[in-house]
Amino acid sequence: MIEISGLHKKFEEEAAVQDISLAVHKGSIFGLLGSNGAGKTTLLKMLAGIYRPDRGSITLDGQPVYEHPASKQRMIFLADQPYFFAQTSITQMATFYRSTYTSWSEERFQQLAPAFASISPKRKLHRMSKGMQRQASLWLALSCKPDVLILDEPIDGLDPVMRRQVKNLLFQEVAERGLTVVISSHNLREIEDMCDHVGIMHEGRLLLEKELDDLKSDTHKIQVAFRDEHHQQAIGGLLDIVHREQRGSVGTYIIKGTVERITEVVQVYQPYVFDVLPMTLEEIFIYEMGDAGYDAHIILL
Repeated sequence: MIEISGLHKKFEEEAAVQDISLAVHKGSIFGLLGSNGAGKTTLLKMLAGIYRPDRGSITLDGQPVYEHPASKQRMIFLADQPYFFAQTSITQMATFYRSTYTSWSEERFQQLAPAFASISPKRKLHRMSKGMQRQASLWLALSCKPDVLILDEPIDGLDPVMRRQVKNLLFQEVAERGLTVVISSHNLREIEDMCDHVGIMHEGRLLLEKELDDLKSDTHKIQVAFRDEHHQQAIGGLLDIVHREQRGSVGTYIIKGTVERITEVVQVYQPYVFDVLPMTLEEIFIYEMGDAGYDAHIILL
């Protein structure tokens, strides 16, 4: 299990990460979301042992991560920009990984080859597209059979077929080996499909951290049309409404709380239209960020 406690990190006078504490359990896929500049990549680099925290601690199964080779052997970090040695092929990079990671599996490397068939083993990686370089990174990382895989924008540049392939491979590793995955991405649809836990960062702080199912059960979208316009004001005093829109007689509300409580309050006023609509993770993210003061105002120029 990964445990993060009271984590702080500054660059000069700018606080990138402020007082973050969370736990990521073995065999889970944790999605890290946030606004641009929220501190996600800084947190991932500390988690991988690349940056030293100014304060706080990060441990993997009770052992520190920073400057602890045994912990680093168990994890791999794939950055947003894939990096390879100059003029190397996937075969040459495999030789380097084989000499670096004691957990390297030549059998797994060969098993994964059909999944990444578009990559020629002898072709120079610097001549490949970003999407193909990302595939190569994942191929090498999974061949090391790490206990923890840290991914920064892992599906950026991948075509839809390859995205599905990568997700299936990650699901397989989690199910069969108990791989722990931490993913940061702006593609919330993909995060929603993959993750069982999510955390949302803003301005270096962790706004919330929950199981995805619990997060969805705490926020609901409804469409309702009341017989009396005063009823709209009445439910505002009884429910935690974070957003509302009115189109004619039908209002759309984003409300925090259980669906049972929302239904109980609304039904008292006998609306002639009342529907509970499914919410996507992207919608929840937008309204949570708006609640934190990061509201989007559309500007047309």
